Amino acid sequence: MFGLGRKAGSTPDGQWLEREGDRFWLPWKRHAKARRLKLLVGSNGPRLTLPPRTSEKAARAFVAEHTDWLWMQWSRHADIQQSPLSIGAEAELPWFGQRLPVLWQSDRALHLLREESHWRIHTSVRSSDRQLQAALLQAYRQYGQGWFLQRAQSYLPELPKSPAAVRVKPLRSLWGSLNATDTITLDVALLFAPEPVAEYVLVHELCHLLQRNHSPKFWCEVEARCPDWRDHRDYLRAHGPGIKAEARRLFG
Repeated sequence: MFGLGRKAGSTPDGQWLEREGDRFWLPWKRHAKARRLKLLVGSNGPRLTLPPRTSEKAARAFVAEHTDWLWMQWSRHADIQQSPLSIGAEAELPWFGQRLPVLWQSDRALHLLREESHWRIHTSVRSSDRQLQAALLQAYRQYGQGWFLQRAQSYLPELPKSPAAVRVKPLRSLWGSLNATDTITLDVALLFAPEPVAEYVLVHELCHLLQRNHSPKFWCEVEARCPDWRDHRDYLRAHGPGIKAEARRLFG
């Protein structure tokens, strides 16, 4: 069980959580527009968002109901803070909501392959960790571009035109964009999220070919193609900071 306590010398704007000798502070953030209690994951780990008039008792009861989820998120956050991938180290790499083990193989040159149940990484005695980062990013970009282009095919017949290009690269804050020349750019870190979430971002950008805004008409276009878009948007709001942090760890 988690141990619940108040931060010494403070008002109840959070609580300590303890389990098996580990301990972290869960911040509470009251928001004027919040209508319900909600747990979110940011770059510093999980936090609790509360409507303004939520009682301390209600907040603590809500946290107690979600202890297993909180522990899982905190453990994942701690893993993300680890050092970058190093050649030969035991590791797993994310792939559309899964974590696939890395199998290392000695070879004449650095080369990466994503197979059905694992990643196979070939390295030579001259390979460095910095080269590994670059090769890993390139592999994700190539695999990602193929995946997004394949998924886009089913939506193109209903659009006035096709995008000029689809690019996959690291994005600092955005998940995707459509520029003035109709080029779609998607964050490579979307390949860490479940497939429906990544596809939602693709649909979002494709719909900007119809409506270059976020008006009600735009969201109607998104909903017609992705009825669960709100769930996918909420996933990115909750898990996005952790996903982007892991991308920075892996790709530099």
